[in-house]
Amino acid sequence: MKVLTIGNLVPRKRIDLCARTCAELEKKRKLTWTVIGNGPDEKKIKTLAPESMTVRKRVESLIEFYKEADIFVLPSCDEGFGMVFIEAIMCGCPVVCRKNDGGEEIIDKTGGGLAIDIPQADDEAVAEIARAIEKILDNKGFYTSEEVIAKARDLVAPASIKDKWEKLLGKYKPFLN
Repeated sequence: MKVLTIGNLVPRKRIDLCARTCAELEKKRKLTWTVIGNGPDEKKIKTLAPESMTVRKRVESLIEFYKEADIFVLPSCDEGFGMVFIEAIMCGCPVVCRKNDGGEEIIDKTGGGLAIDIPQADDEAVAEIARAIEKILDNKGFYTSEEVIAKARDLVAPASIKDKWEKLLGKYKPFLN
C-alpha cells in the first residue's frame, strides 16, 4: 500500500497524525507513506516517522505521486479550499480528510473519499484515520470510478468556474453599478 500526504509541515496540517498512523498501520501491513512538504514541523515529523515513511521537501511533479498512491491522507484542520484533495481525486487517488473543513465539500461533491471526525486525543485520531484508510482500500473502486474523477475535474473546469462566478456576480449586480 502506498499512502501520500502533501502539505506544509505546520501544526494545523496535523501531519504528525500521519506519522503516528503510519507507525500503527505498518504493524499490520506492508506500506510506504510519502510526505511532500517542508516547514517548522519537519524535525518533529521526521522524529515520529517510522521507517516506512519518507519526508521529501520538493519534487519535480506531483502528478506521478498522486497516480502511484493508493490513498491520499491530510487530516488538516482549518483547511481552505483544499486543492490537493481535488488533484488527488482527479488522478484516481481517493482521499481521507477532516470533517467540517475544506476537503469535506469536495468529498461531498465527488464521492472521492471519506471526510472523518478526528478526535482531540491523538490515539483516537490515529485509530479513526486508520479505519478510514482500511475502509477505502476495501472498496477502492467505488472511490476511484470514472464518474468520481469526472466530478472532480468538473469542479475546477474553467467553464464551470466561469458559470459559477457569473451566477454569483449576477446576484450582486445591482450593488456593483
